[in-house]
Amino acid sequence: MVRTGLALSDELGLTTRGLPNLTPRSRAQDVAFLVGLCRDNEVGDVAVGLPMLPSGDDTPMTRRARGFAATLEAGLREAGLETRVHLVDERGTSKAAAERLAQSEVKKSERKGMLDSEAARILIEDLLSSRPRGH
Repeated sequence: MVRTGLALSDELGLTTRGLPNLTPRSRAQDVAFLVGLCRDNEVGDVAVGLPMLPSGDDTPMTRRARGFAATLEAGLREAGLETRVHLVDERGTSKAAAERLAQSEVKKSERKGMLDSEAARILIEDLLSSRPRGH
């Protein structure tokens, strides 16, 4: 994994914004960074992308994402945060992000660097839209 897209939503879950991508280092460093990000931004929920085959079957990356989500959840608890971690199907998010960026005013030369954070925005939007209103 070369980079990980990050995004946040507002407190009401009405808007999202992309953040600079995270360049993965080690699981411990990445979890520590994300715990700090959650603390600093008072994050209530985290969406971790779950890569799966088109059939819905797991891949080695699916198992890795599940393990990362569990480690992140443990790190959040150890930090005294009540942030919930959700695994969200990420199939199609990169394509949707590319289409969204192509339709935007973002210069073509800048789109590649924004693709992962845009896909992260879509994951958050998917998570938020799957909830009953008022939650």
